[in-house]
Amino acid sequence: MEDTKTRQLSGFEVRIMQEKEEIIEVTQDLVEFKTVKGNDEEFEKAFEYVKNYFENQGLELFEHEENDHRTIVIATDENPDLMLHGHVDVVGAEDSMFQPRTEEGKLYGRGSADMKLGLACLMKLMKEIDHERSVGLMIVSDEEIGGFDGAGNIMENDVYTPEFAVSAEPESSGSWTITVEQKGVVRAIASSTGKNAHGSKPWKGENAAEMLFEKFQELKKNFEGSESTWSSTVNLGSFESGETFNVVPDRAEARLDIRWTKDYPPEEIKKDAESIEGLEYEELTVDPMLYTEKDDEMVETLKSIVNETMKEKVSIGRWEAASDMRHFSDRGIPSVVFGPKGHNIHEDEEYADLSSVEKYYQTMERFAGEF
Repeated sequence: MEDTKTRQLSGFEVRIMQEKEEIIEVTQDLVEFKTVKGNDEEFEKAFEYVKNYFENQGLELFEHEENDHRTIVIATDENPDLMLHGHVDVVGAEDSMFQPRTEEGKLYGRGSADMKLGLACLMKLMKEIDHERSVGLMIVSDEEIGGFDGAGNIMENDVYTPEFAVSAEPESSGSWTITVEQKGVVRAIASSTGKNAHGSKPWKGENAAEMLFEKFQELKKNFEGSESTWSSTVNLGSFESGETFNVVPDRAEARLDIRWTKDYPPEEIKKDAESIEGLEYEELTVDPMLYTEKDDEMVETLKSIVNETMKEKVSIGRWEAASDMRHFSDRGIPSVVFGPKGHNIHEDEEYADLSSVEKYYQTMERFAGEF
């Protein structure tokens, strides 16, 4: 049997090894930038790193800024047909998590999975892209807080009108999935009004906190009755009531995180909430869901390439969490989430699975080349 340790590697194998090494190096560099909300200096450093990476590559660079949130687009032309997407912002973590470490094929660090490995793969792809192809890479800095100033603002104003979009958000389910549906998001305030009284004489007042909790249970029943994870849900994220312990509160307020599907859309949720006597309901934001037809031509093309390149089964599916792809989908642009594997997202032991790099990169390289 041939000894793989001593045999000479083919040119193709050498190229694959070099590509993987560069992608891993770029990921490690990106993780070191503490790009958390409000850390403007680190965002500036991260974007300068990205710009330097593409220096002298003959690509066009477009910069956008809205409410201090910066977005750059690296593209082969002004309005690319295929738009790739990645974000540099991450959720907060201890300083130690911004010191990446590699162990047993896993790259640990904040943002390693979500989504700096995916971004590094797309950066390498754009660096090597055939300039005859119409491809762009949008890199945003506000995805973790809703993406309204980045992808949301850009797509709402039709700055770009691609035919298809792909975000390299991580694949955390364990098996390769092309995500064509993600739940929409409603952020709302539910409140109740009561009557003040001294805490020693609660019968003289009307406790708004108790009232609101009771009304919330009534509202919550509208989201029950389905054992499927693909159903609309409501989460009571925070609750505020009263200013001191010895007064019956006359006002209570709850902030709700609602994830909706087509089976129970925002307009029906609002109607049901407003029908509950004693409950005041106010929507703060209503975000669309990601929805792309499963049989979309480019979805089928990507699936075919995944099957051929990876030699593994890939599914077309749904994911509960939201992403910037909803901003593309809301403008009628077929969009999907498909990225390299990563786990423990937003957790202390977040890591990117480096064994997925070669197959993911080769798949996206071929997809972009054939688009």
